[in-house]
Amino acid sequence: MKFDDLYFIADELNKEKVRWMIGSSVLLYFHGIVNSPNDIDIVIDEKDIIKVKGIFDKIGTEQAKEKKYPYLTEYFYTYIVRDTSIDIMCNFGVAHQYGDYRLKIDEVAIVEYRNINNGILPLSSLEDWYVLYQLMPGRENKVDMIEKYLVRNGVNHYELFERALTQSLPEEVVHKINIVMCDKG
Repeated sequence: MKFDDLYFIADELNKEKVRWMIGSSVLLYFHGIVNSPNDIDIVIDEKDIIKVKGIFDKIGTEQAKEKKYPYLTEYFYTYIVRDTSIDIMCNFGVAHQYGDYRLKIDEVAIVEYRNINNGILPLSSLEDWYVLYQLMPGRENKVDMIEKYLVRNGVNHYELFERALTQSLPEEVVHKINIVMCDKG
């Protein structure tokens, strides 16, 4: 992944006033949790899906991608922009044994706006991705990395954990969230 590609994409989305946020490994990179992300994962607001599809059709090449269970994401696109793979997700959801979990995108979910290279990068929260990664198969390593970070540095967005707990979640996920929320390092 090339960061210049991220800044280029951010500029294109911001020019069109799209509500979007960065998640996954780029988010972890910005918190010093991983050394280098492989691709860019962008979550967008449903009201902007047509606008975003148009932007990426102009600046990138769409790649064929199948929906895979347990992911319930309503709109999921993969593009190559310059040299970087971009996953675009709208109404991002994950199924689990007790129901479905959906990531909400609103001003509460965007917890930080980073100004890098004169570009504004809206970041989602580690708290939201801590919950999501627990629901995704094969992401135990990322769950452990985020958990260690939150225990060491503290939870910054209790309200997002509380919001997550209003949705259907497996008991073990609820338990882990409660432990991290109560742990003061």
